[in-house]
Amino acid sequence: MPSILKNRMVSLFLVFFLLPSCGYHLSGSGDLVPKGATTISIPVFINGTDQPYVDIEITQAVVREFLVDGRLDVANLDSADLALHGRVTAYEETALSYTAESYVQQYRVRLVVDVRLEDRRSKNIIWKEQGVEGIFITDYPITYSPTNTVEITATKTAKEEAIRKASQDLASTLRSRVLEGF
Repeated sequence: MPSILKNRMVSLFLVFFLLPSCGYHLSGSGDLVPKGATTISIPVFINGTDQPYVDIEITQAVVREFLVDGRLDVANLDSADLALHGRVTAYEETALSYTAESYVQQYRVRLVVDVRLEDRRSKNIIWKEQGVEGIFITDYPITYSPTNTVEITATKTAKEEAIRKASQDLASTLRSRVLEGF
């Protein structure tokens, strides 16, 4: 066996078998959710932007994220142990690229929320953070016809999909911060 191949095999062995046993691991603090809490309510986020329905999209994405995760049951506000309240504070579209005729060709979507997690049993605020946003970049193209007019339906569909993706990314970030302390 050539020595380069042997060295690579030894390196792989070290990485996969020895490093995990060194006590190094990546995890959040996980201490946001109080002991005994099994349910969470996610009231509709408040929309502090001029983009209609973005609050609904984000709220639905956060609810889906907690439902899929399953560690906390999603419940109505009256019967929940915890409540995750949010306010959409920013919806931004930034031009990313332009056509040769200087028309916008692609936009980037950015969503920002302020959130707080409340223990409904003790009435204490467990966690509060401003300016939370997703970690991935979400963008959408502008579709033009051969005569350089905007194809409104295709562009609107692409924008709505970008908002859904940005909302899902933000929802994943919020779930992670609540349940893993990240």
